[in-house]
Amino acid sequence: MTEIKAKEEQTENNVVASEKKDLEKSETAEILSSLPDNMPAEMKKQVVSMMMGFNQTTVGRGGSRHPLFEKFSDEHVHKYLDYIQRDDDNAHELKSTNRWFHLAYVIICILFFSFLIVYLLPIDKALLNDILKLLFTFAGGVGSGYGIRSYLEKK
Repeated sequence: MTEIKAKEEQTENNVVASEKKDLEKSETAEILSSLPDNMPAEMKKQVVSMMMGFNQTTVGRGGSRHPLFEKFSDEHVHKYLDYIQRDDDNAHELKSTNRWFHLAYVIICILFFSFLIVYLLPIDKALLNDILKLLFTFAGGVGSGYGIRSYLEKK
C-alpha cells in the first residue's frame, strides 16, 4: 500500500512540477513580449531572469508565489516612489547643510592662521615656524587619508 501511495505522490509531484514549468514559460513569454524589440539579447535575458525572481519566491522546493506579491498594488508602488523621492530630498538637504559647515570650517582655519601670523610673527618667529610645520603636516595627513578613502570608494 505504501508503495502505491508513494508512486501516486510522485506522479502528482511530477504533474505539479510540469504545470509550474508551463506557468514559468508563459510568464517568460509574457515578459519578453512586453520588452522593446531593439533591446540586446543579453539584456533581455537579464531582465527576464530578474522579473521571474520578482514574480516568484521559492519556498522549499516548490516555486509558489508569495502572497505579498498578490496584494502589491499600484498604490503601493506610488507610495514607495514617494518615499524614495522624500529620501532624495533629505539627502540633497543634508548635502547643502554640510556645504555650509565646510565653509564655516574653512573660514575658522583662515582666521586661525591670520591670528597666528599677526600675533606670533613679531613676537617669536621660530615658534610660528614650528606651529606652521605641525599644522601643515597634520593637514597633509588628513588630505592624504581623504584621497586614499575616495580612491578606494571609486574602486
